[in-house]
Formats: sequence, structure tokens, C-alpha cells
Amino acid sequence: MAADSRGPQIGAIAYTFVIVSSIATLLRIYCRGWVIKAFAADDWLAVVAQILFIVFCAYEITGVHYGTGQHIGDIADENIPKAMQMWWTCEPLYVLTNMAIKASIAIFLLRICVHKYHKITIWVVTGVTEVYSLFFFLLFVLQCRPTSLFWLRYTSDPPEGSCLDAKVVANAFYGYSAISCWTDWTFSILPIFLVWKLQMNLRVKISVVLILAAGAIASSATIVRFPYLHSLTDIDDFLYSTSDVAIWSTVETGIGISASGFATLRPLLRTFFGGSSAQGNGTSARQWHRTDSDHPKGGYIRSRGVDGEAFELHDNAGKRIGVTTVINHSKTGEADIEGQKYKGDNRSDGSDSVGGLEDWNNSQSNLAERGEEAQAGPGAWNITVKKSIVQTRGV
Repeated sequence: MAADSRGPQIGAIAYTFVIVSSIATLLRIYCRGWVIKAFAADDWLAVVAQILFIVFCAYEITGVHYGTGQHIGDIADENIPKAMQMWWTCEPLYVLTNMAIKASIAIFLLRICVHKYHKITIWVVTGVTEVYSLFFFLLFVLQCRPTSLFWLRYTSDPPEGSCLDAKVVANAFYGYSAISCWTDWTFSILPIFLVWKLQMNLRVKISVVLILAAGAIASSATIVRFPYLHSLTDIDDFLYSTSDVAIWSTVETGIGISASGFATLRPLLRTFFGGSSAQGNGTSARQWHRTDSDHPKGGYIRSRGVDGEAFELHDNAGKRIGVTTVINHSKTGEADIEGQKYKGDNRSDGSDSVGGLEDWNNSQSNLAERGEEAQAGPGAWNITVKKSIVQTRGV
């Protein structure tokens, strides 16, 4: 019956996620390409995935026009092969799109990894996923010989040839879905370990982790699709029976692209949640570079601003930053006034030990201001303030 058509649902899902994923991708291009000027390989792969997803949805919507989501008996005979051809075209595009977006997420995570075992985990998971995805792609494309038999078998005069048992494709799809869930959950849990020990504002940590872990939602769509994969064996009413497979495959891919795009929008997050930034025009949202620092266990990430100023995130636990202030003047040479008591008007600000660079900045600012006041008076001395910082590890 026409009332049983699932076509409108399939079409609505396709339109929705094309719009959402396109917005996420465009924001990603803007932030990575213009705001922080660090457009990299993972961004290119995300753009490729978005283009493939748009093509995928275009074929899916076209298939709905010809009869996807309807019972075979409700579709005009001349439209059945066209709808089946659209369905066949969507499946390889679905696999290629997810291959691109998972590779993009993997490269993004590798860029912010510090520990070797994190990198190995990402490489192993990505390798298994990409190899199996390629196998599944080839299996689906080559399941019928000739290929056109997949959609022409519903015509009155199908070409000679044969297709694999539909159970083979369905079982391969089960395997693909299981590996996809494994990948999504791995990529969603890793950010917690990558970000949580960094010296960041708690609200910023939570926001970054939640966005990076949003890929788990995509795996939820994959899990929901599991009970419907058996419908791939229903050859007699294929276009209607596989409606849920089409819907949840679209949801899975759309969420994956959107989540990976939103995960790169750190510059926009800083507007709402706040966060640390470098002095001047520096920003923590620039491309993160691993460094050969002496912080092998605490995690270390550096980002450079537009003017070359650096912003660093690392674990300072067990470390001590000592500050020494030296004032040079024209009459008595050089005097180390750190730790001395101040008498009368001969005052300066210093600190034997500070817990962070913010205290050092404040101390330096006070000294500079007093230096200017000294120079403003009559017969003022020429005073130069020097400050050195020594960082040592705690016992």
C-alpha cells in the first residue's frame, strides 16, 4: 500500500543531515583555513567525506523519487530498476565516505597525541577499519556479474549472470558495523586521556572532551541498525525492507562528519566557554605540535599565535618555578634585591617562588611600573629590570 511508504522518512533524514554536516564542514573550513590558518590533511579528508556524503544523499533522494521505501507492488515497473540502481550506488558511496571521515578523525587525534601507545592504538584501529572497509566495498561492487544484474534482475528480460547469496553481503555488513562501532568508541574514549591531564580550565576540558567524544553518538546509530541488517536478504521486497538500513546508515555518516567538524571549532568555543590564550594575538586554537620537551609523562602541547608567540599546555605537577629579580642602575652597579625587606621608598616587588607564569607577569608589570615612576622624578636613575625564571622538578 502507498500508505506504507517509508520514502518521506528517508528523504527527510537525508536532507537534514546534508544541511547539518555541511554547516559543520563549512565552519571547519573557516576556522582551520582562515581563523588559525592551519588547514591540514585531516581537513582535506573531511572535505572529501562531505562531498561524497552529499553525492550519497543526492542518489538516496533520487531513489526515493523512483520508489525507495515503497513496496515493490506499489512501484511502477519501469521505476524499480532505477530505484535499485540508486540503492546500489549509495552503498559504495557510504563505505567511501566513512573511510574518509574515520581517517580524518585518526589524523586529527594523532596530531594531539603525546604517548606512543596512544599512537599505536590509533594506527591499529584505523588500519583494521580501512582494510575491512575496502574489502566490503569490493564485495558489494562485485557481488553481481555483470554489475547491472543487481538492478536489472527485476525487469522482464534480465541479463544472464549471477549474484552472490544475499546472506554473504548481510554477514559482511554485520562485520563492518561491528568494526565501525569499535572504531567510533575507541576514537571517542581516547580524547579523555589526551586532554584531561593538560593544564586547562576545567570547563574548557569538559567542552573539548564532549565534542571530541561526540563520535560515540554515531556508533549508537550503527548499533540501532544491527537488528535491521537481515533485511538485506529480502530480495522480493528489497526497497521497502531495507528502509531502516538506509535511514540509520545516513544518520551514522551524517553524525560522524558533523562531530568531526565540531571537534575542530576550538576558536569558537573560546568565545562561549573562555580559556587560556597567549599574549597578544596568540591563540590556543592553532594547530597543535608535539615537541621534544622534557615532559615525557605530563603531556605537552604548544600552539603559536599569529605573531609567533607561543601558548603551552603541560603538566607542571611536581615542578617549581623560581624567579630572580635583578635591578641594574647607573650609580651602584648591580644589586640582587630578591628576598630583601623593603624600607622607605626603596621598594621593589619580587617573589621567591611562583606557581605559574601569571604571577610572574604580574610581578614584572609592577616592577616596570615602579621603574617608570623612578625615572619620572628629578635626578632619576637609569634603572633596568631583569628577571630570570628557573624551573626545577620537585622531590
